Amino acid sequence: MRKLVTYFRSYLKEIILSPLFKLLEAVFELIVPLVVASIIDEGIAQGDKSLITSRIILLVIFAVVGFGCAITAQYFAAYAACGITAELRGDLFAHIEKLPVRVFERIGSGKMITGLTSDINQISSGINLTLRLLLRSPFIVIGAAIMAFTVSPRMALIFVGMLALLSLFIAVNMKMLIPLNAKTRETMEKLVIKSSNGISGSKVIRGFNRQNDDYDEFVQKSRELNILQKKTGSMSALLNPVTFVIVNISICLLIYRGAINVSNGNLTQGQVVALYNYMSQILVELIKFANLIVNISRAVVCAKRVGKLFELETDKEGGSVLDEPGKARSISFENVSFRYPDSNNNALTDLNFKINAGEKVGIIGKTGSGKSTMAALIAGVTEPTEGTVMIGEQDLNDLTDESRAKAVSMCLQKAGMFTGSVRYNISLDRDGIDDKTVEEAARISMSEEFIKNKEEGYDYKVYSLGTGLSGGQKQRINIARGLAGKPGVIVLDDSTSALDAKTERQFLSNLDEIDNHPTVIMISQKINSVKDFDRIMLVEDGRISFFAPHKELFDKSSTYRELCSLQGVSADG
Repeated sequence: MRKLVTYFRSYLKEIILSPLFKLLEAVFELIVPLVVASIIDEGIAQGDKSLITSRIILLVIFAVVGFGCAITAQYFAAYAACGITAELRGDLFAHIEKLPVRVFERIGSGKMITGLTSDINQISSGINLTLRLLLRSPFIVIGAAIMAFTVSPRMALIFVGMLALLSLFIAVNMKMLIPLNAKTRETMEKLVIKSSNGISGSKVIRGFNRQNDDYDEFVQKSRELNILQKKTGSMSALLNPVTFVIVNISICLLIYRGAINVSNGNLTQGQVVALYNYMSQILVELIKFANLIVNISRAVVCAKRVGKLFELETDKEGGSVLDEPGKARSISFENVSFRYPDSNNNALTDLNFKINAGEKVGIIGKTGSGKSTMAALIAGVTEPTEGTVMIGEQDLNDLTDESRAKAVSMCLQKAGMFTGSVRYNISLDRDGIDDKTVEEAARISMSEEFIKNKEEGYDYKVYSLGTGLSGGQKQRINIARGLAGKPGVIVLDDSTSALDAKTERQFLSNLDEIDNHPTVIMISQKINSVKDFDRIMLVEDGRISFFAPHKELFDKSSTYRELCSLQGVSADG
């Protein structure tokens, strides 16, 4: 909540003016019943047409000015609400972009998507309604009660009793609504996660014929949300009818007592009408206020959820900057261990090695041995639990994000695509990457051929799931993306798995043509892909068994010989 308040400072003018114009409109409304009473008691009763005409003109003026005030207040409220939440959404997105990978893995995307969309929309609605009604409705309710005292103190006691009873009911209702709204938002978040998983994993679900199970699980979560929303809606819905009942009973009592007082000569007909109008105003405003309470309770819950997202730990800011980030550099692991959150065992344990600048190194190992974890540490995507990862003579994790991204490029096996052109997917609008650089990266990555076969060429439209591109084409675009920045260290995390042998060989050969001769680290399941590299690292159960050229590794390691045998690779390659 404190985080949200800081965004109000830029919109103080709108935040002040919107309620003020609403209060000005409310003042006119509170005067109207007295004018109507004057028309009845003085104009109609005495047959004074000029007084009636003047009062009607005054009512028209009140209506016009009040309408202008309402429109102006609405404008300022909408301007402030949209502006505040636009800045909030932008800062939240920027904050999420800085979250470490471990936080993404723990929190999941569903909570973040819900926070950026539904939660912030609810906050916007809450701010808008608060600026318009939070002061206006109580002002009219209290003002109408006070005005009723000026007309008849004894009759105004009916107003006091009604307001006390309604205040008690609204307080109890709101106390029950806030936890219900919080639980509803959490259940909605689970449904978003389920929907996201179902859409992104649709091919896997169909491949294993789990459509019915996936559908049943979605329906179950949808029903849970439905039940909670009905329960919350029922509690919210009670506000209006209960308010109507209490106010209408008060109106009946007011008319009954008013009729007796008129008969006794204690009140005039105009005063009874004025009291009735004030009671009607209170009814309308209490209905608005009840709805406002519902919206505010939802907005408060959403603001707390967004606040928790802001509290998530981000990567440290600042750090040192590498001179010549495109220069080939060595990579060293010094007593490095890594453990995933909530895991009891290390994924990597006590790693010590050095990859020389400009060297081409392959990393081989069975599934689950820790190869991809090592790649993530080399790229600085995650930090070691213990020890230090060095690039040249500097701690990799002491570099700024920008400097690290320029120095080390990581190409993943699962090539993520963004909606946009092929050119954009390679360049990502990074500074210094022009069309010539994009085309050169495409040539080296073997993407050039299939791109030119597209009618639109580099302007071919790609969608987020890579529709229209094969797995190998997406991987080659992904590699070109990594090469386009001309990094000093390139990490290929099984990013050629979908390429045929000929294309892969040509790509690996093209790497030698890169001007800065970067350090190349390639994680692969295929020994043929790395057997000609300077050295090969064999990883077993999170530890390095051997680190040597292919022939030496073949002679020393039975595990490596077994892998070579399964893949039909000899000692001589």
